[in-house]
Amino acid sequence: MAGSALRAWELARVLLRAGHDVRVAGAPGSTAPVPNGPEVVHRPRWAWPQVVLSPPWNLSPRALLGRRRLVVDGATPLLAELAAMPASRLVRRRRRTARARLPLALAHADAVLAAGRAQAAWWRQRLDGAGRREAPVLNVPFGLPEVDPPAEADEIAGVPAGWAVVLWWGGVWPWLDLDTLLAARALLGDAPVAVVVPTARRPGAPAVSFDATALLERAAAHGLAPPRVVALDRWIPYAERHRILRRAAVVAVLHRPGEEAELSFRTRALDAVWAGVPLLLSEGGAVAATAQRLGWGAVAPALKPQAAAEALARLLSEPEQRRCRSAIASTRGDWSWPAVAAPLVETLPRLPATARTSLLGAALRAAFVLIGRGSG
Repeated sequence: MAGSALRAWELARVLLRAGHDVRVAGAPGSTAPVPNGPEVVHRPRWAWPQVVLSPPWNLSPRALLGRRRLVVDGATPLLAELAAMPASRLVRRRRRTARARLPLALAHADAVLAAGRAQAAWWRQRLDGAGRREAPVLNVPFGLPEVDPPAEADEIAGVPAGWAVVLWWGGVWPWLDLDTLLAARALLGDAPVAVVVPTARRPGAPAVSFDATALLERAAAHGLAPPRVVALDRWIPYAERHRILRRAAVVAVLHRPGEEAELSFRTRALDAVWAGVPLLLSEGGAVAATAQRLGWGAVAPALKPQAAAEALARLLSEPEQRRCRSAIASTRGDWSWPAVAAPLVETLPRLPATARTSLLGAALRAAFVLIGRGSG
């Protein structure tokens, strides 16, 4: 599952425990990532729910009909992500489609979930501009499992015994910055440190955009070769991710500066916090600010390999490992899914149906975006 799907699953589990009857709607072939959770359905009965919780970017038109409440999960800054991608025909079409969904979501949302202050301000501005000042924006970031991960850790094929692992956890997207991490690793010279990057195809996906060959080519441009850079070329199930995370000394999540960075909430970094692994992050975004404040790792200026290398060398030292892991252990309980989802759980039973604006007007604005005559 991608991060947005896992978020839907974990929020559904919290709501189920709070006494709500919950269904998770997923594409055909979707299954629960772990047992003991809500039912996963492929064809939801739209007459059944009293409340629909959905990202705006794949909001079904049926969710806009009837008297049910609509909670929009705005935690993924998809418009900013698409703006950071090369402008192919497919990307341009996806941008238009995403922008066209926005006026529909703004017209009928009874509440919006955001992850961090920047996202909350972004949604507040757009709700106000759509005449929806009464619709609340709730800060519900990504969370962590309540139970600590098991202590077991897997060895990673291609990483020599005794070497430290710097784990790039997740996909390689255009708004992220693997090159600065590779350049930083090159500056560490002969240090026994392996940068490990997942390159496996996600189950159900037709292909992977960044495979092992692409990684080795990118690494060679920085003068690196195995075992200094290693491809993790097998898919890691959600329930087994601790086995890889526990092997890591550092989890690195570096990005390029821009709107996506400022609006981001790096869900992959929260996995590291759950596993107790120190973080190396770029400046910008809610998670970097939180990590700096709580001592979860190091934050380096974006696009600065020398600064990233110096931060990485510090993080790999025993004193810094102890300090970061202690800071993570003392604060991660505040980031459990029940804790971060508390605003949603508390608001949902008393969520009023706010005064909605015309769905016809929103549909017309969406249509203008789709035909290329509106900005969305």
